[in-house]
Amino acid sequence: MNAIESLFNSSERPVIYVFGISIGIAILLIYHHKKQHKIPSSDSIYSEVFLLTLIELLPEPIYFKDSSGIILLCNEALVRFLNTPKEQIIGKNIFDILPAEDAKTCAESEKPLFETDGPAYVSYERARMINGKRHYAIERKRAIKDPSGKLLGIVGIIIDITELKQAQEKLMAEKNRLNLALEIGNIAYWEHDLLTNNINISEYGLRLLGYEILDDINTLEQFIDLIHPDDKKKFLSDLHSGLLKNDVFSLQFRIKKPDGTYIWLESKTKPIEKDFDSGETTKLAGVFVDITHYKNEVLHQKQLINDLYTLAAIDNLTGAMARWTGEALISRSLSSATNGTYSIILLDLDNFKMINDSYGHLMGDAVLSKVGEVVKKSLRKTDLFVRWGGDEFLIFCQNSIDQTLHLAERLRRIIKEEFLPEGLLVTTSMGLTIARPKEPLEDIFRRVDEALYKAKSLGKDQAYVIE
Repeated sequence: MNAIESLFNSSERPVIYVFGISIGIAILLIYHHKKQHKIPSSDSIYSEVFLLTLIELLPEPIYFKDSSGIILLCNEALVRFLNTPKEQIIGKNIFDILPAEDAKTCAESEKPLFETDGPAYVSYERARMINGKRHYAIERKRAIKDPSGKLLGIVGIIIDITELKQAQEKLMAEKNRLNLALEIGNIAYWEHDLLTNNINISEYGLRLLGYEILDDINTLEQFIDLIHPDDKKKFLSDLHSGLLKNDVFSLQFRIKKPDGTYIWLESKTKPIEKDFDSGETTKLAGVFVDITHYKNEVLHQKQLINDLYTLAAIDNLTGAMARWTGEALISRSLSSATNGTYSIILLDLDNFKMINDSYGHLMGDAVLSKVGEVVKKSLRKTDLFVRWGGDEFLIFCQNSIDQTLHLAERLRRIIKEEFLPEGLLVTTSMGLTIARPKEPLEDIFRRVDEALYKAKSLGKDQAYVIE
């Protein structure tokens, strides 16, 4: 394989080693080969002019120097790059052209090419000052040898990547500003590659999660393993739905930190890359924030509302439901009932005003509290116990009227017995009625009130039924 063939067949050419540059080098080599060996040709002058013209058209600086390091040929692109006249380049070595430090670096980089068993080419990147401006370039040099292995010279190509470097630096600065803005805003960034299943989390995101390096969480499975068991199913469902929507979607979930504690996160995520052929999403990107404080506030508010509702729904003195709560639950039970029988007891403390007048309101409150305690202990969890007003209580239960009458007699007896040791005679009168599904509540309450009035008019301390 000759020098030109080895140049074109090299598998080590970098990505930026474009086809046009390869042509230029080949042209230079052909030209140099013809000059060295004086290949006879009837139109050699025309060929050389043609080849040199093509070389001059290439935008990349190209040069050829012999085995002693003297530059024999270069194009105008090199003249412009070095900002040096061609006559001060041709016939000179790099120490005559470049600043001492640059020349030394170039000489060191190409030294292996002069060795017998050295590499075929070298490539390096460096910054150099030209006319007071910093230039970044990739320089690639290839040794040209004859069939016996003797070094004929070195071909060099310079690819100016100053604009690329500036763009990269600008992009990096923009990235740093974005990261700073996200961090100041307590916002973390993450990406998920659906092809590799790898995830990438910003430094702030890792710190937020309590991890130091990405290796601790670098796949989606590792991330999902940290999600609270109660949130995992919804997370996966919302993630799948979000992929189908192909738009911004939100995820809320709890995730475990290394210390075992959980924090709430909210993520705004969007597909950012798709497969060209299938159109399917291949990459997601999004941000997430810690909403633990917000969630705790919401839970606190819910608890506060529940507490306020409980205070409003439950009579603090007796532990019975407030009347409005009881009416609503009775109405709901009867309107949705399809079978079964329901009954109501309306209980009134006999002569309660006399207890208040004789012993004071504190004693009266104590009696009401004790009655509430005794009745609640005697009822089932499904029964409703309501403070109807003053010293009246209502009991709603799913019983036949006979079963309810038995309950009423038992309550009347145990209430009386509860206060005898204290020297108080506390008796009760009770009215009972059937509560029929779909019947207007006004009719039911009017009927049970009539039954209570009848029990009192018959001498109190008894129960009376009106079906």
